[in-house]
Amino acid sequence: MKYLYPPFFKHIRDTYLVEAGDTIIAAFSGGKDSLSLLYLLKQLQGDIPIQLIAAYFNHQIRRDHSEEQRFVEKTCSSMNIELIKKSEDVVSFQHKNSLNLEHAASLLRYRFLIDVSRNHQQVKIATGHTRSDLAETFLIKLLRGSGSRGLGSIYARKDNSIIRPLLIFSQEEIRDFLERNDIPFYPDYTNEDITLLRNRIRNILLPELKKIEPGIEDHLFNTTTIIQDEYDYFIRQSHDYLKQNLILDRVLQLDPLKKQHPALRRFVLREYICHLKGDLLDINFSHIENILFHQSCAKSSSLPGLALKCRKGYLYPRDFHISAYGYTAVSTGSISLKETGKKISIKKTNTFRIPPDNFGIITPLSSIRFPLQIRNAEKDDSYNKINSGINQSVFEMIRSTGIPSDLRNYFPLILDASGKPIWVVGSPIAELFKVKNKQESPFIKISYI
Repeated sequence: MKYLYPPFFKHIRDTYLVEAGDTIIAAFSGGKDSLSLLYLLKQLQGDIPIQLIAAYFNHQIRRDHSEEQRFVEKTCSSMNIELIKKSEDVVSFQHKNSLNLEHAASLLRYRFLIDVSRNHQQVKIATGHTRSDLAETFLIKLLRGSGSRGLGSIYARKDNSIIRPLLIFSQEEIRDFLERNDIPFYPDYTNEDITLLRNRIRNILLPELKKIEPGIEDHLFNTTTIIQDEYDYFIRQSHDYLKQNLILDRVLQLDPLKKQHPALRRFVLREYICHLKGDLLDINFSHIENILFHQSCAKSSSLPGLALKCRKGYLYPRDFHISAYGYTAVSTGSISLKETGKKISIKKTNTFRIPPDNFGIITPLSSIRFPLQIRNAEKDDSYNKINSGINQSVFEMIRSTGIPSDLRNYFPLILDASGKPIWVVGSPIAELFKVKNKQESPFIKISYI
């Protein structure tokens, strides 16, 4: 293949986009980009042993879709490439799911490609996106007010399963390649329809921008690369933050989050919503800002596809609750509380050291009678806190920690064998079980970890 194959092969080799033994499923529509991709991948088989399969999805949108399919079938036959095809009514799917046409077509097309990939091992899906497509998408996202996730949305490699080997080439280079090699392609007349935003950008905006800055596509490619790297960094930081700070995998405290940099706050909250919802469809800038900066004491927050509560700085799904529970500790050791996702650790020690917070206590071994009961607090539970002569409701103690009543069961109550409350997590130990003499070892150390 004249002109494009040497840089194509070098790019593949240097970035390991394709490796020996891969099965490459090439998204093929008969258009100039996907046809160039298919020809280049076909030649690549001479240098890297791969299996090549073409996958064609008939959207049934254009009136000539049958002619397009025949062109695809004839091309694959002449190139001796296996073709897998599927036809589906995208317009009906669009209306049924209230989507725009481009998004509906993309969802069904990728669903088809993923279904095809499931029948193979060491598989990669290759699409024909070019550097020009990246520039168009960047401008679309920019006009729609996207953040870094949208602006950097076209990766050369995505999830190690989708590759875009043509991102190093412009549309002009693709057209020149087909002309030099006398390769006919199937034209898509809808590309001239300037009622569609992408086509207005492709046919009107980008040509004007190139008059001002001929290298605009290269500049946008470089900008996108920087954005992608920064986005990946913040995503990793967000996942680390959520891993350390999520309660029961569903509850997020907003007050500690507000101490973080605004950029990280937004990433964390977006990843939290994605974690609960499964996607970020229809979640926009205002949704994130309202939660972070305007709803610290709000009663609820309704997002597209997700209902949240915000109580006392805790954010969680509206239907979330912690079930009642009860456990017995017959001796020292560790007990996992599945309802809270935490553990009660009970250890014997000869060293008196006051725990740094109310998530641990120390008491004389002589004051403890096993088995201990570990359960959620109930309405009638009460005890005298250390250095207090007042019998106080355990519910009131939990309320004073700032945790909302919906999450009250997150703080377990520990009782001795006689049913006397020793300690409710998050509050001080009971007066009855305090250490009166630091020399009266051994002690029992109880922690909520």
